Amino acid sequence: MPTQGGPGRYSRIKNWLLQWTLFRIALASACMVLSTTLLGPVTRSFTPGSAPRMAMAGVGIAVVLACYSGYVRWIEQRPARELSLPGAGREFGLGMCLGLAVFALVIGILTGVGAYRITGRNDLSVMLATIPGFLVVAVFEEVLFRMIIFRILESALGSWNALAISSLAFGLMHLGNPDAGLLSALAISIEAGPMIGAAYMLTRRLWLCAALHFAWNFAQGGIFSIAVSGHKQKGLFEMQLTGPDWLTGGQFGVEASLIAILVCMPLGAAMLAQVVSADRIVRPGWRIAAARRTGTAAWLLANESNENSKGVASETG
Repeated sequence: MPTQGGPGRYSRIKNWLLQWTLFRIALASACMVLSTTLLGPVTRSFTPGSAPRMAMAGVGIAVVLACYSGYVRWIEQRPARELSLPGAGREFGLGMCLGLAVFALVIGILTGVGAYRITGRNDLSVMLATIPGFLVVAVFEEVLFRMIIFRILESALGSWNALAISSLAFGLMHLGNPDAGLLSALAISIEAGPMIGAAYMLTRRLWLCAALHFAWNFAQGGIFSIAVSGHKQKGLFEMQLTGPDWLTGGQFGVEASLIAILVCMPLGAAMLAQVVSADRIVRPGWRIAAARRTGTAAWLLANESNENSKGVASETG
């Protein structure tokens, strides 16, 4: 029989805490934030584009993925299947194509209406130097907002509620950025949250959503030199952006533009339609529990639907 301070008591306390969705989110998020906070000053001490800085970016990504993998192994007691490598190259490539194509369409529209104009060209090395930073940001934010916040919320609240909350959180997180405001935060919540969230829901893996996120930021800042979420960028092309803020996004960047919202929403809707068609929507936990208690046909129908998402639900612990 375990003593009062022995492992039995520890296990009971741990299990009691882990039954709370918000605690699991806070615990996993804290691991991610702590890892990047410790590495940030070291990474910034190196010259942008230098080999040491690129190497530190690789270390940063490895640490983030290791922290996440450690969390799911220790807390959820399962392997991190969402980080598995088979098929990762194909999913990452598809995400890159989608992200570049969507932003190219945004730039094409802005160029067509006279809001964006290329005025010069920088050396290719300027563009390449932006890759490590954008890649670290994409991986970190997708692990945090899709694989932690969305995935864990989904197990309790269902797919639609989790998507809405994680999208809103993703937008509001940018309020601390330069030149940010409520409208720019809401724009990101509307355009990027559902689009990238749907990319995760389609595969339940990191690679597609992270590549889509990375490609959008890289095209915006690394190629077209537009501010990324308020952070000024110098990329391949020198440019001039003119017009009202609702059209160009102002100093915050094109993410706050009405054009970006109108371009991204159809892609997000199309991917969500595929998620629904593939029956990958998870029902809210309370609806499943209520149906189970009644023992009615509703429970049988709900259970049958969720069997198709069994791997998703089991991953949340």
